[in-house]
Amino acid sequence: MGKTQENKLAKTARKKGIYKNIFKWMLIIGLLTFAFFKNQEFMLSAIGEVKKTALPKLLLCMLFANLYFVAEGSIISSMTASGEKKLTLFQGMSCAYMCAFYRLATLGSGNGIAQLYYYNTKGITVSRGTGMALSQYTFQKITIGIMGVLSFFILLAFGEAKLLKYIWFMFAGVLVISFICIFLFVITVSKKISDLLMKLARKIIKEKNRLYKKLGEVQHAIDNLQEQGRIVWKDKKLFIRVVLLNIIKFACWYVIPGVLFSETYSLNIFFCLALMAVCNMLGCVMVAPSGVGTLDFVFALFFGSIISQAKAVAAAIIIYRFFTWVVPFIIGLIPAAFLKRENPV
Repeated sequence: MGKTQENKLAKTARKKGIYKNIFKWMLIIGLLTFAFFKNQEFMLSAIGEVKKTALPKLLLCMLFANLYFVAEGSIISSMTASGEKKLTLFQGMSCAYMCAFYRLATLGSGNGIAQLYYYNTKGITVSRGTGMALSQYTFQKITIGIMGVLSFFILLAFGEAKLLKYIWFMFAGVLVISFICIFLFVITVSKKISDLLMKLARKIIKEKNRLYKKLGEVQHAIDNLQEQGRIVWKDKKLFIRVVLLNIIKFACWYVIPGVLFSETYSLNIFFCLALMAVCNMLGCVMVAPSGVGTLDFVFALFFGSIISQAKAVAAAIIIYRFFTWVVPFIIGLIPAAFLKRENPV
């Protein structure tokens, strides 16, 4: 295939991506507008509740929301330490914030590409960058799963009786996330199993099918994942560091509802953290672009069963989304706008 043809295909793919993102945003904005006007009185009361939230609580929420990116930046820096090009903590945080910018701008589809682009500008090859990004994603999903499953059993033993009516919903989420975590772990550590699965995929998908060509890309991605995964698994200090940092970063976000509810509604902050871990676990296995709406639905369902004032729950969702989505989006605009290529690859 000639270079001109490749450029045309790349331009076509970019245009499709832009149109797809525009459509997704139009759909989300349309749904939000409809929901607002359909429940105008309720939404205005929820916004009023946000305004009544004490400033120290809001500042604490903002602190925890951004500590997430300190931990994320430290993970990125740690995972690049094994190669020639190591990113500093500041660069790791810049990468994390830039990914947050593109995650919201594209509703999830541009997050991985943004990370690879940032790596590339710092002299990290695409293959190594892909391996690190996939390995980071794998550890992230497994951490969400482990924290969610453990929190489920904690809530089962010490939780509110009002949550018992959702026990089977939670249990279904535990089964799905457990399967996902086991699958990701096995794919990362076992080349024999991944090769077997790829062999089965090639038998099931016919050569004439357009998906068949994608199998080569999938195989290449798995190889990069396993190469980087082996580095993390073999280095015990790096492994422990990455695991602990993942737990810390998610705990920083999970604790936000506890900050908002603990004094006013006499809820234990650790109970809120555990319930938020279950909410995120379920939101993770429910399909939606960038998780839009899934976490909010589960959050409203579970916290709404404990807290009688629906407007307070709605206000907490607004605050949570503002500090975990909007603020990082604004900060991420800076590295996205001023990122410069240091060592072309």
